[in-house]
Amino acid sequence: MPIILQLTEPIQMIEPKRVLRALAEHWTLLEPLCERFDAGTLSLVELRHQLAAQLPDGTPTDITALLDQWIRLDILVPVAKSPNRFELNAQIHDFLAYLRREHRLGLCLEIEAYLRHLERLAGHIQDAFEIRDGQDLARQLRLLDMRVRDVLKKLANDEQALIGVADRAKTSDRQIPLRQRYAEVLATWDEYVEPMIQLVAADGAFEQGVYRVEQVLMKLLGEQQRLGQLVDDDLLLRTHARILEMQSTAQLTLRHARELLLPLREEARRHNAVTRGAALALSAIRKKGLDAVPQASLPLFTRPQSTFLGSASQVEAYVYALARFEPKPAQFPRAGKRKTDATRSPLTAREMLTRCEEALPLPDLMQWLLEQEPEGATDELLYWFSRLSRDSRFQRDRLERREYLTREHQVSLSSFALLVNTNG
Repeated sequence: MPIILQLTEPIQMIEPKRVLRALAEHWTLLEPLCERFDAGTLSLVELRHQLAAQLPDGTPTDITALLDQWIRLDILVPVAKSPNRFELNAQIHDFLAYLRREHRLGLCLEIEAYLRHLERLAGHIQDAFEIRDGQDLARQLRLLDMRVRDVLKKLANDEQALIGVADRAKTSDRQIPLRQRYAEVLATWDEYVEPMIQLVAADGAFEQGVYRVEQVLMKLLGEQQRLGQLVDDDLLLRTHARILEMQSTAQLTLRHARELLLPLREEARRHNAVTRGAALALSAIRKKGLDAVPQASLPLFTRPQSTFLGSASQVEAYVYALARFEPKPAQFPRAGKRKTDATRSPLTAREMLTRCEEALPLPDLMQWLLEQEPEGATDELLYWFSRLSRDSRFQRDRLERREYLTREHQVSLSSFALLVNTNG
């Protein structure tokens, strides 16, 4: 004999009016609890303390009755395997977050999962039409329309969440290092925007999925005109229009996300490169002195280095270049081709200072350097010019600006006439 099971207490639906009335009456108590529940669950004792702080005139009996009411209405639900700890019902939590204008960024994979489901529904729609099942066809079309609206709702929520990410990065404490302030921006770009770019690309899964669903609907609309109607054409046209809206909304959301986060991401990356370059430069200076800084990264300033410091953008560009500096490989001379008659270049600052002292007075320091080193590199000549002009043993007089031709460049600067410093 078959066994018949009969439920002694049938499951009853919670009355929506009672839930909405409780949310409206206790809104001032529930709103502060939302932030606490965002961080985790609360025990019964913690809930009592929170409500007692908000209800100074309430008795323990009143607080117990209030908690019992929330539990009966499923506003508060016990945590699995922890019956003494409670959390907000997930649906209630989402509803309260919507009322409080809170938006949490979802996953890009959710949109991809929705697309796969839309393609499956399009297949069911095609099968229902082939067997001429009007009821199943209408049901599948309604499901398709609902899922498209879910995607639109998610895209709108994600866009508001992206605005919140950008606002938090811009308004956070300036004392916090930039890497920490922009950590959420970088994570959002890597985990949401970058996959979204691949998803919404011309050859991505989003465009292909939308195209396949759209083709099924358009084919169904044409077949209905030829074979007769199974469902109202307005339902097909409305669903098709909503799919096109979903396609344009996804592209606009991605464009807005790039406009919001790309400048912040580039600023963080540039700051990281500048910081890394500054660390490399300081490390080299500590080990080998200022002369160890790579000369290839130095800009050719047109003003004397003793009086010109450079603008902030030039300093930033200089430090940024240090991070990407790659020394050129050393070219060693081949054996047996040593030139014995070549003049040896000065190897130390002492030798160059001695040579300069013997040639005093110098009517033009830069011209004298070009005569001494006609084959010298421009950066070396500018280095010796800066070093000799700043030496305390020489008295200098500034000359008019003029052009000097080195082996590699044409340099415009104001040279100096050097004399013996009688004060030193």
